[in-house]
Amino acid sequence: MGFSVEPCGSRVTCDPAPIDTDQDYLVEVQSGEAIVSSLVMVLVDFGFRWEGNEHYQDAARNDFMSWRRDDINLIVTANYDFASRHRAATHVCTRLNLQNKDDRIALFQAVLYGNKWSGKKAPEEDLVF
Repeated sequence: MGFSVEPCGSRVTCDPAPIDTDQDYLVEVQSGEAIVSSLVMVLVDFGFRWEGNEHYQDAARNDFMSWRRDDINLIVTANYDFASRHRAATHVCTRLNLQNKDDRIALFQAVLYGNKWSGKKAPEEDLVF
């Protein structure tokens, strides 16, 4: 199964790192239904639960799926462009040491989706930060 896993989120981007937040990881998988399906089965076997309401294949291809177990949050994508933009946003947040969560969300919304974030988006969109 071809994939890469790298830490992200406020525990990576903030210095000092907060300890009362989730541990976030960007998981980039090779595109393809068989690969995504295999990863989904592995995640379920390890006790992760999917957070979302779309069909998982479409969600992974288009942007991302969020899988959670305890304080571990996996941001799973088969979309190379999304993963590249996510890495760029993580880099900028780290470089600027954005401590304020609203600032991090605004930066990720701008880089990932071209949005001007006003603080009024649905809470589930916070998952990638």
